[in-house]
Amino acid sequence: MQWAVFIDGDRCVGCYSCIVACKLEHDLPPHPAYPPVGNPKGPALIRVEQLGPEIRDDEVHQYFQPVLCRHCADAPCIPACPESAIFKDIESGITLVKADECKACRACLQACPFGAPQFYDGKLGLCDLCIDRPAERKRKGRYTACEAACPARVIHVGTVDEISAMEGKRLN
Repeated sequence: MQWAVFIDGDRCVGCYSCIVACKLEHDLPPHPAYPPVGNPKGPALIRVEQLGPEIRDDEVHQYFQPVLCRHCADAPCIPACPESAIFKDIESGITLVKADECKACRACLQACPFGAPQFYDGKLGLCDLCIDRPAERKRKGRYTACEAACPARVIHVGTVDEISAMEGKRLN
């Protein structure tokens, strides 16, 4: 089974609930300053990028985009890592990191089309789709902490088939 992530960026309101939920789920320290605009300082496995504001046609436009590992089926970060610190979980297809083997060369960041890898304390941090989250919470339909916390339902996690069907409905 291959898990995937779909981000409906048109819906993101920049509330940063996904960042807070992820930090709580992974027992990461809170952001040292509020509000957490742009890249959060300190460890975070997800970030929200602010695009704009910009003026177009006499209107102000501003967008937000959650950035996290999409767990690509053929993840370009894996062969880019010279230390083999990034690998696929065979059972779930989730991209994982052996943090103790990471040398922070950032080759994975250069290879990732989404800019998802995060570095802190000299090591790579990467979303693990809450792989250790209890199964009963997953059965309630929200697989990850960020997906469950998002009030705008921007983040969707599922199998490749589920995500492909969702994208197809959105594009039609």
